[in-house]
Amino acid sequence: MQPRVLIISVNRCRNPYPVYPLGAAYIADALRRHGCNVQVVDCGLNQDPVACIQKCRPDFIGLSLRNIDDIRIDNTHFFVSELKDLAASIRQITNAPLILGGSAFSLFPSELLDYTKADYGIAGEGEKAVCMLIDTLQRAPGAPNPDSIPGLFYRLNGRITGNPAPEQGLSFSFPERPADLVAGYKENSSMLNIQTQRGCAFSCCYCTYPVIEGRTYRRRTPEDIGEEIERLRMAGVGYFFIVDSVFNTSEDHVAGICEELIRRNTGMNWGCFLRPEGISAELMHLMAESGLLHIEFGSDSLCDPVLDAYGKRFTFDDILRTSELARRERIHYAHFLIFGGPAETEDTMRESYSNGHRLKRTIFFPFAGMRLYPGTPLYKRAIREKAVDPAKSLLEPYFYITPGMTKERIGDLMNRFHAESPNWMAGDTPPEMQKTVNGLRSKGIPGPLWEYLVS
Repeated sequence: MQPRVLIISVNRCRNPYPVYPLGAAYIADALRRHGCNVQVVDCGLNQDPVACIQKCRPDFIGLSLRNIDDIRIDNTHFFVSELKDLAASIRQITNAPLILGGSAFSLFPSELLDYTKADYGIAGEGEKAVCMLIDTLQRAPGAPNPDSIPGLFYRLNGRITGNPAPEQGLSFSFPERPADLVAGYKENSSMLNIQTQRGCAFSCCYCTYPVIEGRTYRRRTPEDIGEEIERLRMAGVGYFFIVDSVFNTSEDHVAGICEELIRRNTGMNWGCFLRPEGISAELMHLMAESGLLHIEFGSDSLCDPVLDAYGKRFTFDDILRTSELARRERIHYAHFLIFGGPAETEDTMRESYSNGHRLKRTIFFPFAGMRLYPGTPLYKRAIREKAVDPAKSLLEPYFYITPGMTKERIGDLMNRFHAESPNWMAGDTPPEMQKTVNGLRSKGIPGPLWEYLVS
């Protein structure tokens, strides 16, 4: 008899728009290919996991959490509380084993297993490990012992223990996507997301991608990506967003995908996260020709000393040159900034603001403070500076601000920048602007649509 597995995507955040639960989809797809009967419930589409449990009576339940919080220093939304409450509600109606996963779990595996009282958790790439765990829990012939399942966290003699994470070498393709979820995201966010590679070899001081995905790149072939995009097009999807932490890790990778899109003539627009460095005019033109419409640059600062302290390994001149290439191709682009990290001062903030005026037809999304996570270079720096106690759990949001700065002063300057230049956003999107974006989305205009936030 096929084991019944219910995968629940716990994320309910819809700001700035709902995001398809791609990680949960990969796990569900792996389990289906392993012979399980799998259903997916998405809390982001307001689907009711408790009602589904009562109806389908699963043998195993997976809870996938993408983010710990919304990384905002003020009025922070702590998503883990929702995970804990959901786990408690599930416990009241079933004894089915609860298995935690998702990128958030990979950052705080022991803490989350203890906090939620779940039975098991899988850190790192979970496709192989979750199938091994199901076999073990079913006592299938030849099933592995828990201590040999990579990335598994569980209780042994009343204490939480964890196994080494899996080797970062898993090849992956695209998952099957339930038709109801595809329809829901077409309606609510006007786009679907795809992942073309895993891993990150960069060294941004605060970033968790190397912790979660490792530093070894695992890239899909252009043909495989083209097939996924073709299936999305046939499902009526008109726009997709590439969710790789950095899409342009390899010129050959980017060019191969763009050439495949042009060859297939999908007619779809798309967006991605790019590093503002190492992009030639020819490559930018090829991306535009293949349908690239939106770029979100993870620039973090527009001031060279700060960029160096952040570990970005590019300069403002790189940012300026790459932005101009995008503008010439009529690609919408935005820059995401983090004020208050290492080496930041009021003068460097003003320099970033001044340099921002050299970038034409763009929008800036600055954030105050850096969310601190274990295993990052910033965490080691914070310990050296005695900004955080090594014994302190960082599960509840904690933000690093460089000595000599305060979040209040950073906020004052951000508000001043916005008052002088409306394309410098400060805090949440004003309700009237968000209403405009929501209205455009309801009319079927796809994409992140931040280009409509300023005139």
